[in-house]
Amino acid sequence: MTVEATPELLGIIEEKGIAEVALAERHGSPKAVFGLWMAANIEFATLTTGALATGWLGLSFSSALVAILIANVLGGLVLAFFSTFGVEYGLPQMIQGASWFGRLGNKLPSLFNFFGGFSWFAVNTIAGAYALQYFFGGTLIPFVVLLSVVQVAIAFVGHDLIQTAEKYLVYLLVLGFLVLTVVAVRHLGFSVPANIKAQASVGGFPGAFILTLSIMVGYVVGWIPYSSDYTRYLRAGSNKAQVKRTVFTYAFWGSLISTVWIEALGALIGASVSFSKPSDLFTSWMPDWFKVPFLIAVILGTVSANILNIYSATLSALALGVKIKQHVAALITGGIGTIIAVLAAANFITNYENFLLVLGYWTVPWIAVTLLCHLTSRVSRLKVSAAFMAWVVTIAVSWPFWNQALYVGPLAAKYPQLGDCTFIVSFVVAAVLYLLLSRPALTASAQPAE
Repeated sequence: MTVEATPELLGIIEEKGIAEVALAERHGSPKAVFGLWMAANIEFATLTTGALATGWLGLSFSSALVAILIANVLGGLVLAFFSTFGVEYGLPQMIQGASWFGRLGNKLPSLFNFFGGFSWFAVNTIAGAYALQYFFGGTLIPFVVLLSVVQVAIAFVGHDLIQTAEKYLVYLLVLGFLVLTVVAVRHLGFSVPANIKAQASVGGFPGAFILTLSIMVGYVVGWIPYSSDYTRYLRAGSNKAQVKRTVFTYAFWGSLISTVWIEALGALIGASVSFSKPSDLFTSWMPDWFKVPFLIAVILGTVSANILNIYSATLSALALGVKIKQHVAALITGGIGTIIAVLAAANFITNYENFLLVLGYWTVPWIAVTLLCHLTSRVSRLKVSAAFMAWVVTIAVSWPFWNQALYVGPLAAKYPQLGDCTFIVSFVVAAVLYLLLSRPALTASAQPAE
C-alpha cells in the first residue's frame, strides 16, 4: 500500500498525527538520535533523580553509581531496541501495539502513556521553575506558566522543529553540565559516605539500593513508549537493516552517557546538601560566575526534555481516538501538564519518587509483552488479545511488591529490605503469562496495524 505524504499546516506545522510515514516523507540521519537522547537527559530532573540515591535514600556515592550503571545499561538497551521499531514500521510507538493488544485494548496503555507524558512535562517544568525562583525570587507558579508556554510552542510546531532544537541544544547543555561536573568534583571529590539513618528508614542498605535501582529504571523506561516517535521519519530504503543498527548504537550511547553522567553528578551533589526540593541542589559552593550560565542550562534542559514529553503525549492522545488535529492536541496536552505542575509543586521530592515508581508499574510489563510480540510470531489462545490480558493481569498481581508513599504492598511491608522490586517481578510475570496465553502462529506474524 502506498501512503501519500501529508502536507504540513502553513508549510511548517506537522499534521501527520499517528498515520504511517510515507516513503516520500522519510528524511534525516539515524545518527541524530544520539543528540536527541543526550539533550533529553542532560537536564535538571535527571540531576534530581540521581540526588535521590544519596540525599534521600542514603547510599554512598559508589553504591549509587553501581545502581545507576545497572539501571541505565538495561534501560538503554531496551530504549535503543525499541527505537528501531520506528524505522521498521514507520508508526509512533503506541500505535504499533494495535495489532498486538487489539485496537480497543491498545487504548489503555495509550491512555497511561498520555498521562505519563503530561506528568513528565509537569515534573520537568517544576524542576526548572524552582531554578528560576532560586535566582529571581518571587512565587513559583508564574515561572511554571512561563516555561510551559515556551515548551508547548515548540511541540505545537512538531517533529522537525523538535529535532532541530535538540540538535543545537545538546551542545549548550553538554557545556553547562560539564562545567558543573568539574566544579562539583573539585569541591566534593568522590568520597561520599553512606547515610545509615536514611537507609534504616527504607529497610537498610538492600532496601535503599533496590529502591534506587527501581527509581533509575523508572526514569529511563519512561522514555521507551516514546522511542519510535523520533525514528519513524528516518529514511531506510533498501538498507533498512543498516539504518536500524545505526539507530540502535546511537540511541543506546546517547541514552547511557547522558543518564549515567547526570545521575552520578546528582548523586554526588545530593549527598552534600539538605535535600528537600530541586533548588537545594544550587549549593553555596557553586561559584557566582557560574550561576547564571547554569540557570540557562537548566532552562534549556527543561525545554529539551519537555518538548518530547508533550509531542509523544499528543500522539498518545490521538491513539485514543480523539478526533482533533495534532497541533490542537499539543495545546490541550500542554495545558493539562501546566495544571498538574501547578498542583504538584508542593512536596516535590516525595511526589517525584512516587511518580517514577508508579510509572514503572505499567511500563515494565508493557515492555516485556511488546518485546515478545515483536520478536515472535504467536496468536492468542483466548478470544481476546493475549498481550493485553498478560499486561493487565501482571499489573493487577504485582501490587504486593509496591513500595512507595501512596501504597506499600504486604510483601514490601513485611520485607522492606526488598525495596520496590516490582519491575523485576512484573517483567518476568508478564513474559511468562504472554507465552502461556498464546501459541505459535501458523502463518507469518502480523505487522502493526496502519
